[in-house]
Amino acid sequence: MKTLFLDSVAGIAGDMFAASFVDAGLVPAEELVAIPALLGLPDVTVEISRPVRASILTTHIDVTCKGGAWKALFDHPHDRAHHHGADARHHGHDPDPHWHTHYADIDRFLERAPLDGAVTSFARRVFRLLAEAEADAHGTDLHSVTFHELGAIDSIIDVVMAASCVTHVGARVAYATPVKLGRGLVHCEHGTFAVPAPASARLAVGLEVDGVPAPIVRDNLELSTPTGLAILRALAPTFVRGMPAGTLLAQGMGAGTMDLGLYPNVFRVMLIDAGAPGLAATEPLPYETDKVVELVCNLDDDTAERTAWVAQRLLAHGSLEVWTLPGMGKKGRITVELHALSRPEDWRAHADWLLRNSSTFGLRHREWDRLKLARRFETRGTPLGEVTYKIGLTTSGEIVKEKAEFEDMRKHWDREAAA
Repeated sequence: MKTLFLDSVAGIAGDMFAASFVDAGLVPAEELVAIPALLGLPDVTVEISRPVRASILTTHIDVTCKGGAWKALFDHPHDRAHHHGADARHHGHDPDPHWHTHYADIDRFLERAPLDGAVTSFARRVFRLLAEAEADAHGTDLHSVTFHELGAIDSIIDVVMAASCVTHVGARVAYATPVKLGRGLVHCEHGTFAVPAPASARLAVGLEVDGVPAPIVRDNLELSTPTGLAILRALAPTFVRGMPAGTLLAQGMGAGTMDLGLYPNVFRVMLIDAGAPGLAATEPLPYETDKVVELVCNLDDDTAERTAWVAQRLLAHGSLEVWTLPGMGKKGRITVELHALSRPEDWRAHADWLLRNSSTFGLRHREWDRLKLARRFETRGTPLGEVTYKIGLTTSGEIVKEKAEFEDMRKHWDREAAA
């Protein structure tokens, strides 16, 4: 059973991730070098070098952009003056510092690219995670998100390279060491921020993190970029402090740009044969994971109308789900048991609102580990007209199920009823 062990020796970035697979011999360098041409991107090249980091020979990948012809695939000139850029450092060589592109354009470009289906699914998942983090950081909706630094062509190539590496190896299981974020301050498009910067901090929620290793003496450094963190989130590994058992088949180290002196600035990948195939007791399922907090209270002295209002307001305040169950109260009165799911960072605010605005005098809360399908949405032409479908996938891109969206179907039912 192929198992990936992802070691955040000095953090993670998209170029470091892909370079580690090349260094390990898991992916031919030629396959990654050919990606810009495969995507039809002129004047873009992938360069692979072999630098030494802390006296260890490693592999480094650099994406260079010698011209701007490729920008026509994404450009929105009328939006140039109004954009929300990403907060990661910029690795490329874009001569136009004001160029940016919309998340929707990148997603459409990836969807139509001549790539293996699993590569496309993984790459789109990574950019959706990046866009969600940006939308949350800037207080905007997903489709209003535009990328400057992360949207630059080097990061698009980094994501496609990472998706190609994951698909090429085809490991069923992934483990990872806690990721190192960095410390101090970072300068980016929107100013100076504490590390991790806003989008990175949101992408790190739910991941196990570690401090900066003692041998690294630099004060201000970003060890993990939003691209690297999004790749890790898309893989949804199980976090461990040591290597899983099995036979080590390959290992490799991808180098970052900075030289950290005596400490190796690398991300390491290992491929392990963990034994016979089959779902072992310790094998993570191929689904996304996160944590949620469930709030529960009993309402036995409120009207149905106000209970419905409470549920609707909780959803408006950011609860993930709200539902009710019938029950019997301690004094024989019929009661409504109200349940609400919240993100770990939101539940206190939701609990406070519930205690202040409902009739309950107390509530219960508990944290749940959650498994969920990755999701993407497709608009399809059907005999009913255009219908949006929600598609559920595993972390490796396998489609598990799909369902027509209720709002689109309701419009069709309304038309039928009016006919």
